[in-house]
Amino acid sequence: MYGAKVKPNVIFSYNAGISACEKGEQWQPSLALLSLMREAKLEPTFISYNAAISACGKGEQWQRAMALLSEMYQVKVKPDVISYNAAISACGKGEQWQRAMALLNEMYQVKVKPDVISYNAGISAVEETEQWQRSLALLNEMREAKLEPTFVSYGAAISACGKDEQWQRALGLLSAMREAKLEPTVTFYNTGLSACEKGEQWQRSLTLLSEMREAKLEPDVISTTRRSARAGRASSGSALWLCSVRCGRPSRSPTSFSYSSGISACEKGELWQRALALLSEMWEAKLVPNVSATALGSARARRASSGSWRWRCSARCGRRSWSPTQL
Repeated sequence: MYGAKVKPNVIFSYNAGISACEKGEQWQPSLALLSLMREAKLEPTFISYNAAISACGKGEQWQRAMALLSEMYQVKVKPDVISYNAAISACGKGEQWQRAMALLNEMYQVKVKPDVISYNAGISAVEETEQWQRSLALLNEMREAKLEPTFVSYGAAISACGKDEQWQRALGLLSAMREAKLEPTVTFYNTGLSACEKGEQWQRSLTLLSEMREAKLEPDVISTTRRSARAGRASSGSALWLCSVRCGRPSRSPTSFSYSSGISACEKGELWQRALALLSEMWEAKLVPNVSATALGSARARRASSGSWRWRCSARCGRRSWSPTQL
């Protein structure tokens, strides 16, 4: 490799090695290969740098990714859209959303046109922060640039809104997805349910679950749990309590987790009789209550004025091979 005459396939070999390290998320070897290229008097290309920046990003080494991007300008290797996308993604994974936004703005200044991946990386960078306004602004910028938001775009934006209790905007984005012919998956609905839960919008949670069934999507454990939590806090808990353990799925029976969620919901709504009724129903369904279910049921029973419920709960626990928790 270190012959007197450098051949194009030598640089290609190095690039292939760095790319292999990037795919294997091995940032240290990728930087070592880049260093070996310089020692061998080989000039790294934009392919070399792009792969190394991406490797650093996957290894959550955002500082090194930024240093490599800066080095590209120093050695007169013009960064392209892939270079910036990798650097923005690295900053996002390193929770450096301000730097990610700065890079996105820099792209316009250096005449590198952002693409869908650029914006997706930017929206994802602000997803974990309380910067939901920025995520919506980036979505609007995408549309203005004639770029169609993807599942990744909407998913990160909905998540950002949900984390900051912006349930109206989260639901608005779900509607926008459908209008754009992008059918939300269970994961997207779960994010919407989470937003409704934080915004104490239990009625809208139930509406979302109905929409899921209309879309032929089967609510999963997370969907059921979100709805259960919301239902349990509602004052009119009778009808919603029944929903908290049955998702309307004839082909699938409630699991121990579903029952536990329902018991938790009833506990939060101070519906202790129903919590114990659920615990009783679990035995009839031959489902072993977990520690959480037993603890919640016992706690509700102990707070009740009547001792009969406490006796029933203790008696049922005693019939199995495990003991109730001590509260």
